[in-house]
Amino acid sequence: MLSRGFRHLPVLDAGKVVGVISIGDVVKDVLRDLELSVGDLMGYIMTDGPGG
Repeated sequence: MLSRGFRHLPVLDAGKVVGVISIGDVVKDVLRDLELSVGDLMGYIMTDGPGG
């Protein structure tokens, strides 16, 4: 989306437009995934720690 300058893309189902996704939607999803990963890693480090 960024490389082509698209801010919105249609969501299709069998060739019919059923919604629209924005670059903001994509960014929010990526940030949520990163936050979950960081939380998991912090939990690992704080409880188990490397090496046991």
